[in-house]
Amino acid sequence: MKRPSGEVNGSHRSISSRVRIVVASALLLAGLACGGSESRAERLWHRALGEVDKGDVPHAIELLQKIIDDYPDTPIADKARDQIIVYRGLVTAVQSYPIRRARELMVQIARAVEKVKIASGRPPATLAEAFASSSGAVPADPWGRPFDYTPVGNGYRLRCNGADGAPGGEADAADLLIVNGEFVAAK
Repeated sequence: MKRPSGEVNGSHRSISSRVRIVVASALLLAGLACGGSESRAERLWHRALGEVDKGDVPHAIELLQKIIDDYPDTPIADKARDQIIVYRGLVTAVQSYPIRRARELMVQIARAVEKVKIASGRPPATLAEAFASSSGAVPADPWGRPFDYTPVGNGYRLRCNGADGAPGGEADAADLLIVNGEFVAAK
C-alpha cells in the first residue's frame, strides 16, 4: 500500500520548512537592520567631514561622538574614534596658539634685552633700545598690543596681559611674566 506523500513525517516537514522560513526572515531582518545602522553611521560620517570642510570642527566632533555613541560596533565608529582624537587635538591647538605665540615672543624679547644687558651692564631703558641694534621692530603680543616692559635696578620685568589686555585673568586671559630672563607666576 502506497502512502500519500506527506503522510509519514508530513507534519515534521511542514514544521521544518516553517522554521527555515522564520530563520531566513530573521536573518534577512537582522541584515537589513545592521545595514541600516551602518548606512546611518555612514551618513553621519559624511556630514562630519562636510562640517570639517566648512571649518566647523566642533560640530564635526559632535557628529563623530554621536556615531561612537549610537553605532559603537560599526567600522565607521572605529574610524570616528580615530578622527575625533585628531580633531580634538586640532581644536586644542588652535585655542592655545595665541598663548604659545605670546610665550615665544616673550622669549625673543628677553633674549634681545639680555644681549643689551650683557653688552652695557644694564638692561635697556625701553624695548625699542633692545631692538635698535638688530634694526627689527619690537613685536606686539598676539592680540596686537605692546608688551609691558619695566627695567628694575639691574634687572627687568616683561609682561603680557593675555587676551583681555588687563592684569589678571584665567585661561587665554592669564598674564605671562618674565622677571630677569625667567618665566614666573604672574600676580
